[in-house]
Amino acid sequence: MTMAAAELLKELSKDDRLSRIAVSDTGFIFDPQTGQSFTLNKTGLVTLSHLKKGSSIDETADQLARQYGVTEEVALNSVEAFLLQLGRYL
Repeated sequence: MTMAAAELLKELSKDDRLSRIAVSDTGFIFDPQTGQSFTLNKTGLVTLSHLKKGSSIDETADQLARQYGVTEEVALNSVEAFLLQLGRYL
């Protein structure tokens, strides 16, 4: 796991910021703190759902690997890339 992704998750979890992000079933995301909104694909929606529930990066990657039938390495890289991209918008 990269330190950048881990630090970003820690920062987003601080003060429950991650949990305050509004998420619709269709993948529409709204951050009330910044006013930013954007959409996620199905994989991004599943990833964010796990992270909002308090799952770690490794736990989220494990869930994605099992759900989508990919290696844990691919899933871990995907979760880290997702977090880094999310951090650009929040």
